[in-house]
Amino acid sequence: MSISLEYAMQNKDKPAVLCCRAEQGTVLSEHNLEDPNLFPDLIDSGLLNTDGALTIGQCIGATLTKTADSLTPLTADLLENIQEVSDDAEEAEEAAPAGEAPAMSVPAGTQVSFTGGVVRLYIAEGKDIAIEFPV
Repeated sequence: MSISLEYAMQNKDKPAVLCCRAEQGTVLSEHNLEDPNLFPDLIDSGLLNTDGALTIGQCIGATLTKTADSLTPLTADLLENIQEVSDDAEEAEEAAPAGEAPAMSVPAGTQVSFTGGVVRLYIAEGKDIAIEFPV
């Protein structure tokens, strides 16, 4: 089961594991990642080993270098463009004025616009994905 962006950011220091099969060249988002609260049971049953896995924060925005199946821990040999996670992001979130959303990191080539009560999200990487929804 994939996770939300808010949940991913709350758990950015937990190991990153694919929730479902992902093809080579996929730019990872929170929708590709498994809920880390499920890991203890999966590890106890022998279905999962997170040793050497990168964190959720490092994997969002990274690109798969080869196709991987569900419950695959994301390691440096499977990804390129691994994100750097620093404490500066936490400080920036804490310093943001109340009611203002924290800055969000998006892959290069991504454009977000808010006009006429509609959010338009254009992602150039991959297959030129464009998403619009009312706010």
